[in-house]
Amino acid sequence: MSSLLQILNRIMVLAQNTLREAVRNRLLYNLLFFAVLMIVSSILLAELHLGHSDRIYRDVGLSAIAGFGSLIAIFVGIGLLSREIDQKTVYIVLSKPIGRWEFLAGKFVGLAGVLMVQVVAMGACFLGVLWLQGAEITGGLFQAIGLIYTELVLLTALALFFSTFTTSYLAGMFTLAFWVVGHLLMDLRTFGAHSEVESLRLLTESLYWTLPNLDRLDLKAEAAAGLTSQGVHVVTALAYAACYSLGLLLAAASLFRRRDFH
Repeated sequence: MSSLLQILNRIMVLAQNTLREAVRNRLLYNLLFFAVLMIVSSILLAELHLGHSDRIYRDVGLSAIAGFGSLIAIFVGIGLLSREIDQKTVYIVLSKPIGRWEFLAGKFVGLAGVLMVQVVAMGACFLGVLWLQGAEITGGLFQAIGLIYTELVLLTALALFFSTFTTSYLAGMFTLAFWVVGHLLMDLRTFGAHSEVESLRLLTESLYWTLPNLDRLDLKAEAAAGLTSQGVHVVTALAYAACYSLGLLLAAASLFRRRDFH
């Protein structure tokens, strides 16, 4: 029990250091500023559009939280780990009685904490705009925001995975590509299903079941329409993201353990 507590303590110390590093990152504040600006601009967009103003508030606000949150998860997450490696501060950390998997776990927990603060801040601004404009605040909005945060955590795990074996530039491009493809898997599967080429059907079906399917975590359209999803769907989506994130972290730890820093 004491050894487990020591491991958890080391991970939390690393997570706190990661949180402090992220707070000093200017990119984080720039992205947060533009996200808030986009949420507030939904008021102007609704004024220019005739009817359905409540839906515009919800749609623009949720899209801003998801879009800018994803950029924070990808580029801030990759930047923190890559900076440790490029500036060789990772040597100092790993020279201490800290396992490499503990180092990655600490980074992941710290980044998840940063994302939670960002999502809460953007979500509060978003709900504040809805309240000021007299728009209805439904339970589906909280479901959508919760799954947006879950998607960001999964993206963080994906970014850490790529950062363990490639450069920061390539890791960013790979993660960004997986983010885009993750929201197109259903369309790709449908396209493959209607194709007469057997190999294309097998390829699209394989991609659908192996790549992270981010559409499972996307409830923005339903929430924007004022709908609330069934609890079973939300729980299933959370379980899917948790299992996929865990698999990515285990793979990242395996790769990071074999990486030569000398």
